[in-house]
Amino acid sequence: MGKLTTLAGAGVVLSICFLVGCSTGDDGVTRMIFAAGQDPSGATAALIEEYNASHPDVEVTFQVMPANTDTQHDAYVTYLSAQESSIDLYSLDVIWTAEFARAGWIRPVPAGLFDEQEFLSGPLESVMYEGTIYAVPWFTDAGLLYYRSDLLEKAGLPVPETWSEFTRACTSVADPAGIEGFIWQGAKYEGLVCNFLEVLWGRGGDISAETLRDSPERAVRDVESTIDFIRELIETGISPASVLTYKEEESRRLFTEGQVLFLRNWPYVWSIAEDEESSVKGTIGIAPLPHAEGETGYSTIGGWNIAVSAYSRHPEEAFEFLAFITGERSLSLRAIEGGYLPTRKSSYGDPDVLAANPHYSGFFDVFQNTRNRPRTPHYPIASDIIQENVHRALTGEFDSHAAAESIVTEMAAILSR
Repeated sequence: MGKLTTLAGAGVVLSICFLVGCSTGDDGVTRMIFAAGQDPSGATAALIEEYNASHPDVEVTFQVMPANTDTQHDAYVTYLSAQESSIDLYSLDVIWTAEFARAGWIRPVPAGLFDEQEFLSGPLESVMYEGTIYAVPWFTDAGLLYYRSDLLEKAGLPVPETWSEFTRACTSVADPAGIEGFIWQGAKYEGLVCNFLEVLWGRGGDISAETLRDSPERAVRDVESTIDFIRELIETGISPASVLTYKEEESRRLFTEGQVLFLRNWPYVWSIAEDEESSVKGTIGIAPLPHAEGETGYSTIGGWNIAVSAYSRHPEEAFEFLAFITGERSLSLRAIEGGYLPTRKSSYGDPDVLAANPHYSGFFDVFQNTRNRPRTPHYPIASDIIQENVHRALTGEFDSHAAAESIVTEMAAILSR
Protein backbone atom coordinates (compact mmCIF):
# COMPACT_ATOMS: atom_id res chain seq x y z
CA MET A 1 0.00 0.00 0.00
CA GLY A 2 1.38 3.43 -0.95
CA LYS A 3 2.23 6.13 1.54
CA LEU A 4 -0.57 8.43 0.38
CA THR A 5 -3.11 5.66 0.85
CA THR A 6 -1.67 4.84 4.25
CA LEU A 7 -1.84 8.42 5.46
CA ALA A 8 -5.34 8.78 4.07
CA GLY A 9 -6.34 5.73 6.07
CA ALA A 10 -4.76 7.24 9.14
CA GLY A 11 -6.68 10.44 8.53
CA VAL A 12 -9.97 8.54 8.46
CA VAL A 13 -9.14 6.94 11.79
CA LEU A 14 -8.17 10.29 13.24
CA SER A 15 -11.37 11.97 12.14
CA ILE A 16 -13.43 9.19 13.70
CA CYS A 17 -11.53 9.52 16.95
CA PHE A 18 -11.98 13.28 17.06
CA LEU A 19 -15.70 12.90 16.45
CA VAL A 20 -16.21 10.26 19.13
CA GLY A 21 -13.80 11.70 21.67
CA CYS A 22 -12.98 10.40 25.10
CA SER A 23 -14.08 12.24 28.20
CA THR A 24 -16.24 12.29 31.29
CA GLY A 25 -19.61 13.63 30.23
CA ASP A 26 -22.23 15.63 32.08
CA ASP A 27 -23.83 12.33 33.06
CA GLY A 28 -20.71 11.35 35.02
CA VAL A 29 -19.82 8.52 32.63
CA THR A 30 -16.15 8.12 31.69
CA ARG A 31 -15.93 7.36 27.98
CA MET A 32 -12.89 5.61 26.55
CA ILE A 33 -11.83 4.18 23.21
CA PHE A 34 -9.99 0.90 22.68
CA ALA A 35 -8.35 0.68 19.23
CA ALA A 36 -7.64 -2.76 17.79
CA GLY A 37 -7.98 -4.79 14.63
CA GLN A 38 -11.32 -6.24 13.67
CA ASP A 39 -12.54 -9.36 15.48
CA PRO A 40 -14.94 -11.14 13.09
CA SER A 41 -16.00 -13.56 15.83
CA GLY A 42 -17.60 -10.77 17.84
CA ALA A 43 -15.94 -12.01 21.05
CA THR A 44 -14.14 -8.74 21.74
CA ALA A 45 -17.29 -6.66 21.21
CA ALA A 46 -19.22 -8.99 23.51
CA LEU A 47 -16.60 -8.65 26.25
CA ILE A 48 -16.67 -4.86 25.97
CA GLU A 49 -20.46 -4.89 26.18
CA GLU A 50 -20.23 -7.07 29.28
CA TYR A 51 -17.68 -4.75 30.85
CA ASN A 52 -19.80 -1.67 30.18
CA ALA A 53 -22.86 -3.35 31.69
CA SER A 54 -20.97 -4.13 34.90
CA HIS A 55 -19.41 -0.65 35.07
CA PRO A 56 -22.27 1.85 34.68
CA ASP A 57 -19.88 4.75 35.23
CA VAL A 58 -17.64 3.69 32.32
CA GLU A 59 -18.33 3.29 28.62
CA VAL A 60 -15.67 1.68 26.43
CA THR A 61 -16.01 1.95 22.65
CA PHE A 62 -14.29 -0.54 20.33
CA GLN A 63 -12.55 1.37 17.53
CA VAL A 64 -11.88 -1.08 14.68
CA MET A 65 -8.58 -0.31 12.97
CA PRO A 66 -7.47 -1.09 9.38
CA ALA A 67 -6.74 -4.76 8.75
CA ASN A 68 -3.36 -4.02 7.17
CA THR A 69 -0.73 -3.98 9.92
CA ASP A 70 1.43 -1.29 8.29
CA THR A 71 -1.60 0.94 7.82
CA GLN A 72 -2.57 0.44 11.44
CA HIS A 73 0.96 1.27 12.57
CA ASP A 74 1.04 4.47 10.52
CA ALA A 75 -2.35 5.53 11.87
CA TYR A 76 -1.12 5.05 15.44
CA VAL A 77 2.10 6.95 14.79
CA THR A 78 0.24 9.85 13.18
CA TYR A 79 -2.20 10.03 16.05
CA LEU A 80 0.26 9.65 18.93
CA SER A 81 2.76 12.04 17.38
CA ALA A 82 0.03 14.68 17.67
CA GLN A 83 -0.31 13.81 21.39
CA GLU A 84 -4.04 13.39 20.98
CA SER A 85 -5.98 11.82 23.85
CA SER A 86 -9.12 10.43 22.21
CA ILE A 87 -7.86 6.83 22.08
CA ASP A 88 -7.08 5.42 25.52
CA LEU A 89 -5.87 1.89 24.73
CA TYR A 90 -4.05 0.53 21.71
CA SER A 91 -3.45 -3.01 20.48
CA LEU A 92 0.19 -3.24 19.42
CA ASP A 93 2.05 -5.75 17.29
CA VAL A 94 4.73 -7.40 19.43
CA ILE A 95 7.48 -5.71 17.40
CA TRP A 96 6.21 -2.19 18.21
CA THR A 97 6.75 -2.11 21.98
CA ALA A 98 10.24 -0.64 21.94
CA GLU A 99 9.35 2.01 19.36
CA PHE A 100 6.25 3.20 21.21
CA ALA A 101 7.84 3.02 24.66
CA ARG A 102 10.95 4.94 23.65
CA ALA A 103 8.82 7.62 22.01
CA GLY A 104 6.93 8.06 25.29
CA TRP A 105 3.60 7.19 23.66
CA ILE A 106 2.53 4.44 26.07
CA ARG A 107 2.45 4.25 29.86
CA PRO A 108 4.38 1.74 31.96
CA VAL A 109 2.03 -0.86 33.41
CA PRO A 110 1.52 -0.37 37.18
CA ALA A 111 3.14 -3.00 39.36
CA GLY A 112 0.70 -5.70 40.42
CA LEU A 113 -1.74 -5.23 37.54
CA PHE A 114 -1.05 -8.82 36.49
CA ASP A 115 1.03 -11.78 37.60
CA GLU A 116 3.95 -12.23 35.24
CA GLN A 117 4.19 -15.93 36.06
CA GLU A 118 0.78 -16.54 34.51
CA PHE A 119 1.92 -15.63 30.99
CA LEU A 120 3.95 -17.49 28.39
CA SER A 121 7.56 -16.31 28.44
CA GLY A 122 7.73 -15.18 24.80
CA PRO A 123 4.69 -12.86 24.93
CA LEU A 124 5.81 -11.57 28.32
CA GLU A 125 9.24 -10.64 26.98
CA SER A 126 7.60 -8.79 24.08
CA VAL A 127 5.90 -6.24 26.38
CA MET A 128 9.17 -5.19 28.02
CA TYR A 129 11.53 -2.39 27.07
CA GLU A 130 14.69 -1.66 29.04
CA GLY A 131 13.41 -3.66 31.99
CA THR A 132 10.00 -1.97 32.19
CA ILE A 133 6.64 -3.51 31.26
CA TYR A 134 4.69 -1.27 28.88
CA ALA A 135 1.80 -3.50 27.82
CA VAL A 136 -0.05 -6.73 28.63
CA PRO A 137 0.07 -9.74 26.26
CA TRP A 138 -3.28 -10.23 24.51
CA PHE A 139 -2.96 -13.05 21.98
CA THR A 140 0.03 -14.83 20.56
CA ASP A 141 1.37 -16.51 17.44
CA ALA A 142 4.48 -18.53 16.64
CA GLY A 143 6.06 -20.48 13.82
CA LEU A 144 5.09 -24.16 13.61
CA LEU A 145 6.17 -27.21 11.65
CA TYR A 146 3.22 -28.85 9.89
CA TYR A 147 3.76 -32.34 8.56
CA ARG A 148 1.94 -35.13 6.75
CA SER A 149 1.50 -37.69 9.52
CA ASP A 150 0.08 -40.28 7.10
CA LEU A 151 3.18 -40.24 4.90
CA LEU A 152 5.61 -40.40 7.82
CA GLU A 153 3.68 -43.28 9.38
CA LYS A 154 3.60 -45.16 6.08
CA ALA A 155 7.39 -44.81 5.83
CA GLY A 156 7.80 -45.86 9.47
CA LEU A 157 9.52 -42.59 10.38
CA PRO A 158 9.09 -40.50 13.53
CA VAL A 159 8.55 -36.77 13.35
CA PRO A 160 12.07 -35.39 12.81
CA GLU A 161 13.59 -33.21 15.51
CA THR A 162 17.03 -32.43 14.08
CA TRP A 163 17.86 -31.03 10.66
CA SER A 164 19.70 -34.20 9.69
CA GLU A 165 16.60 -36.29 10.48
CA PHE A 166 14.50 -33.74 8.67
CA THR A 167 16.46 -33.79 5.42
CA ARG A 168 16.56 -37.60 5.44
CA ALA A 169 12.78 -37.71 5.78
CA CYS A 170 12.38 -35.30 2.86
CA THR A 171 14.62 -37.43 0.67
CA SER A 172 13.09 -40.79 1.60
CA VAL A 173 9.43 -39.73 1.71
CA ALA A 174 8.80 -36.60 -0.37
CA ASP A 175 10.85 -37.57 -3.42
CA PRO A 176 9.19 -40.98 -3.95
CA ALA A 177 5.76 -39.42 -3.38
CA GLY A 178 6.42 -36.78 -6.01
CA ILE A 179 5.80 -33.86 -3.65
CA GLU A 180 7.90 -31.01 -2.27
CA GLY A 181 9.89 -31.70 0.87
CA PHE A 182 9.84 -28.41 2.75
CA ILE A 183 7.99 -25.17 2.03
CA TRP A 184 8.44 -21.93 3.97
CA GLN A 185 8.18 -18.17 3.48
CA GLY A 186 11.18 -16.91 1.53
CA ALA A 187 9.93 -13.79 -0.25
CA LYS A 188 11.61 -10.50 0.64
CA TYR A 189 9.27 -9.38 3.43
CA GLU A 190 8.85 -9.76 7.20
CA GLY A 191 8.13 -13.48 6.93
CA LEU A 192 11.66 -14.11 5.66
CA VAL A 193 13.04 -12.45 8.80
CA CYS A 194 11.03 -14.85 10.97
CA ASN A 195 12.09 -17.92 8.99
CA PHE A 196 15.75 -16.90 8.90
CA LEU A 197 15.90 -16.21 12.63
CA GLU A 198 14.32 -19.58 13.45
CA VAL A 199 17.02 -21.42 11.50
CA LEU A 200 19.74 -19.22 12.99
CA TRP A 201 18.51 -19.79 16.57
CA GLY A 202 18.10 -23.52 15.99
CA ARG A 203 21.74 -23.71 14.93
CA GLY A 204 22.93 -21.94 18.09
CA GLY A 205 23.31 -18.52 16.47
CA ASP A 206 22.05 -15.14 17.57
CA ILE A 207 22.03 -11.48 16.55
CA SER A 208 21.01 -9.94 19.85
CA ALA A 209 22.56 -6.66 20.94
CA GLU A 210 24.77 -8.50 23.45
CA THR A 211 26.08 -10.99 20.89
CA LEU A 212 26.78 -8.31 18.29
CA ARG A 213 28.63 -6.25 20.89
CA ASP A 214 30.64 -9.01 22.56
CA SER A 215 31.15 -11.57 19.76
CA PRO A 216 30.76 -9.91 16.34
CA GLU A 217 33.10 -12.35 14.61
CA ARG A 218 31.12 -15.32 15.87
CA ALA A 219 27.89 -13.61 14.79
CA VAL A 220 29.24 -13.21 11.26
CA ARG A 221 30.20 -16.90 11.13
CA ASP A 222 26.79 -18.00 12.44
CA VAL A 223 24.84 -15.79 10.05
CA GLU A 224 26.98 -16.84 7.09
CA SER A 225 26.68 -20.56 7.86
CA THR A 226 22.91 -20.19 8.33
CA ILE A 227 22.52 -18.51 4.93
CA ASP A 228 24.65 -21.26 3.38
CA PHE A 229 22.55 -23.93 5.09
CA ILE A 230 19.27 -22.47 3.83
CA ARG A 231 20.68 -22.09 0.33
CA GLU A 232 21.76 -25.74 0.45
CA LEU A 233 18.16 -26.74 1.23
CA ILE A 234 17.20 -25.12 -2.06
CA GLU A 235 20.15 -26.38 -4.09
CA THR A 236 19.60 -29.99 -3.00
CA GLY A 237 15.87 -29.84 -3.77
CA ILE A 238 14.65 -30.13 -0.17
CA SER A 239 12.91 -26.81 -0.89
CA PRO A 240 12.08 -25.59 -4.42
CA ALA A 241 13.74 -22.41 -5.72
CA SER A 242 10.25 -20.88 -5.98
CA VAL A 243 10.10 -20.77 -2.17
CA LEU A 244 11.97 -17.47 -2.42
CA THR A 245 8.75 -15.92 -3.81
CA TYR A 246 6.37 -17.41 -1.25
CA LYS A 247 4.55 -15.66 1.56
CA GLU A 248 2.12 -17.29 4.02
CA GLU A 249 -0.75 -18.05 1.68
CA GLU A 250 1.27 -19.27 -1.29
CA SER A 251 3.02 -21.78 0.95
CA ARG A 252 -0.17 -22.72 2.81
CA ARG A 253 -2.08 -23.49 -0.38
CA LEU A 254 0.57 -25.93 -1.57
CA PHE A 255 0.37 -27.78 1.72
CA THR A 256 -3.42 -27.98 1.94
CA GLU A 257 -3.51 -29.12 -1.70
CA GLY A 258 -1.41 -32.13 -0.71
CA GLN A 259 1.77 -31.08 -2.54
CA VAL A 260 4.12 -30.75 0.46
CA LEU A 261 5.53 -33.01 3.20
CA PHE A 262 6.63 -30.28 5.66
CA LEU A 263 5.45 -26.70 5.99
CA ARG A 264 6.66 -23.92 8.26
CA ASN A 265 3.79 -21.51 8.89
CA TRP A 266 1.63 -19.93 11.60
CA PRO A 267 -1.17 -21.49 13.70
CA TYR A 268 -3.94 -20.15 11.44
CA VAL A 269 -3.14 -22.88 8.92
CA TRP A 270 -4.54 -25.63 11.15
CA SER A 271 -8.21 -24.74 10.75
CA ILE A 272 -7.82 -24.40 6.97
CA ALA A 273 -5.95 -27.70 6.71
CA GLU A 274 -8.73 -29.43 8.66
CA ASP A 275 -11.52 -27.89 6.60
CA GLU A 276 -13.67 -30.15 4.45
CA GLU A 277 -12.19 -28.66 1.28
CA SER A 278 -8.62 -29.43 2.33
CA SER A 279 -6.85 -32.30 0.56
CA VAL A 280 -4.95 -33.14 3.76
CA LYS A 281 -7.80 -33.11 6.27
CA GLY A 282 -7.16 -35.69 9.01
CA THR A 283 -3.60 -36.40 7.86
CA ILE A 284 -1.57 -33.62 9.44
CA GLY A 285 0.34 -33.01 12.64
CA ILE A 286 2.21 -30.12 14.27
CA ALA A 287 5.61 -30.08 15.94
CA PRO A 288 8.41 -27.73 17.01
CA LEU A 289 10.74 -26.55 14.28
CA PRO A 290 13.91 -28.56 13.53
CA HIS A 291 17.25 -27.73 15.14
CA ALA A 292 20.89 -28.73 14.84
CA GLU A 293 22.33 -31.58 16.88
CA GLY A 294 22.78 -30.52 20.48
CA GLU A 295 20.79 -27.30 20.04
CA THR A 296 17.21 -26.23 20.80
CA GLY A 297 14.62 -25.27 18.21
CA TYR A 298 12.89 -21.91 18.63
CA SER A 299 9.87 -20.30 17.00
CA THR A 300 9.59 -16.62 16.19
CA ILE A 301 6.87 -15.07 18.28
CA GLY A 302 4.09 -12.99 16.78
CA GLY A 303 0.84 -11.70 18.21
CA TRP A 304 -0.52 -8.54 19.79
CA ASN A 305 -0.39 -6.76 23.13
CA ILE A 306 -2.45 -3.95 24.65
CA ALA A 307 -1.04 -0.69 26.03
CA VAL A 308 -2.49 2.44 27.60
CA SER A 309 -1.85 5.72 25.80
CA ALA A 310 0.44 8.19 27.54
CA TYR A 311 -2.12 10.85 26.57
CA SER A 312 -5.21 9.13 27.98
CA ARG A 313 -7.17 11.39 30.30
CA HIS A 314 -8.36 8.36 32.25
CA PRO A 315 -5.32 6.15 32.90
CA GLU A 316 -6.75 4.58 36.07
CA GLU A 317 -9.95 3.48 34.33
CA ALA A 318 -7.97 2.43 31.24
CA PHE A 319 -5.72 0.12 33.25
CA GLU A 320 -8.74 -1.36 35.01
CA PHE A 321 -10.26 -2.22 31.63
CA LEU A 322 -6.89 -3.52 30.45
CA ALA A 323 -6.81 -5.98 33.37
CA PHE A 324 -10.27 -7.20 32.35
CA ILE A 325 -9.73 -7.59 28.60
CA THR A 326 -6.46 -9.51 29.17
CA GLY A 327 -7.81 -11.53 32.08
CA GLU A 328 -8.02 -15.31 32.07
CA ARG A 329 -11.73 -15.47 31.32
CA SER A 330 -11.51 -12.93 28.50
CA LEU A 331 -8.61 -14.72 26.80
CA SER A 332 -10.36 -18.07 27.11
CA LEU A 333 -13.57 -16.69 25.61
CA ARG A 334 -11.70 -15.20 22.67
CA ALA A 335 -9.98 -18.56 22.17
CA ILE A 336 -13.30 -20.42 22.18
CA GLU A 337 -15.25 -17.97 20.04
CA GLY A 338 -12.53 -16.63 17.76
CA GLY A 339 -9.64 -19.08 17.87
CA TYR A 340 -7.24 -16.46 19.25
CA LEU A 341 -4.27 -18.13 20.90
CA PRO A 342 -4.14 -17.11 24.59
CA THR A 343 -1.06 -15.65 26.20
CA ARG A 344 -1.97 -17.05 29.62
CA LYS A 345 -0.70 -20.56 30.36
CA SER A 346 -3.86 -21.55 32.24
CA SER A 347 -6.05 -21.18 29.15
CA TYR A 348 -4.30 -24.16 27.57
CA GLY A 349 -5.60 -26.33 30.41
CA ASP A 350 -9.14 -24.94 30.24
CA PRO A 351 -11.48 -27.84 29.30
CA ASP A 352 -13.78 -25.51 27.36
CA VAL A 353 -10.88 -24.03 25.39
CA LEU A 354 -9.53 -27.50 24.54
CA ALA A 355 -12.98 -28.76 23.63
CA ALA A 356 -13.26 -25.97 21.06
CA ASN A 357 -9.60 -26.25 19.99
CA PRO A 358 -8.17 -29.72 20.72
CA HIS A 359 -5.03 -28.88 18.75
CA TYR A 360 -4.09 -26.18 21.26
CA SER A 361 -2.31 -28.80 23.34
CA GLY A 362 0.18 -29.19 20.48
CA PHE A 363 0.53 -25.45 20.13
CA PHE A 364 1.28 -25.12 23.83
CA ASP A 365 4.24 -27.49 23.48
CA VAL A 366 5.68 -25.32 20.71
CA PHE A 367 5.10 -22.10 22.65
CA GLN A 368 7.49 -23.23 25.39
CA ASN A 369 10.43 -22.32 23.15
CA THR A 370 9.79 -19.01 21.43
CA ARG A 371 11.94 -15.96 20.88
CA ASN A 372 11.34 -12.37 19.92
CA ARG A 373 12.74 -10.60 16.91
CA PRO A 374 15.37 -7.94 17.77
CA ARG A 375 13.68 -5.49 20.14
CA THR A 376 14.58 -1.99 19.04
CA PRO A 377 12.73 1.29 18.48
CA HIS A 378 14.17 1.12 14.96
CA TYR A 379 12.82 -2.33 14.14
CA PRO A 380 11.54 -1.47 10.62
CA ILE A 381 15.10 -0.55 9.63
CA ALA A 382 16.49 -3.69 11.26
CA SER A 383 13.95 -5.82 9.41
CA ASP A 384 14.87 -4.26 6.07
CA ILE A 385 18.55 -4.99 6.72
CA ILE A 386 17.87 -8.68 7.32
CA GLN A 387 15.39 -9.03 4.47
CA GLU A 388 17.60 -7.37 1.90
CA ASN A 389 20.82 -9.18 2.70
CA VAL A 390 19.38 -12.65 3.29
CA HIS A 391 17.19 -12.62 0.19
CA ARG A 392 19.96 -11.37 -2.09
CA ALA A 393 22.34 -13.96 -0.71
CA LEU A 394 19.82 -16.75 -1.23
CA THR A 395 19.15 -15.66 -4.81
CA GLY A 396 22.88 -15.46 -5.54
CA GLU A 397 23.07 -11.67 -5.86
CA PHE A 398 25.23 -11.38 -2.73
CA ASP A 399 28.06 -13.51 -1.40
CA SER A 400 26.91 -15.09 1.88
CA HIS A 401 29.94 -13.79 3.78
CA ALA A 402 29.40 -10.24 2.54
CA ALA A 403 25.72 -10.48 3.43
CA ALA A 404 26.57 -11.74 6.92
CA GLU A 405 29.07 -8.95 7.52
CA SER A 406 26.53 -6.39 6.35
CA ILE A 407 23.82 -7.77 8.64
CA VAL A 408 26.08 -7.86 11.69
CA THR A 409 27.64 -4.42 11.11
CA GLU A 410 24.36 -2.64 10.35
CA MET A 411 22.38 -4.45 13.06
CA ALA A 412 25.05 -3.62 15.64
CA ALA A 413 24.71 0.06 14.74
CA ILE A 414 20.92 -0.10 14.99
CA LEU A 415 20.82 -2.01 18.27
CA SER A 416 23.41 0.24 19.92
CA ARG A 417 21.39 3.40 19.38
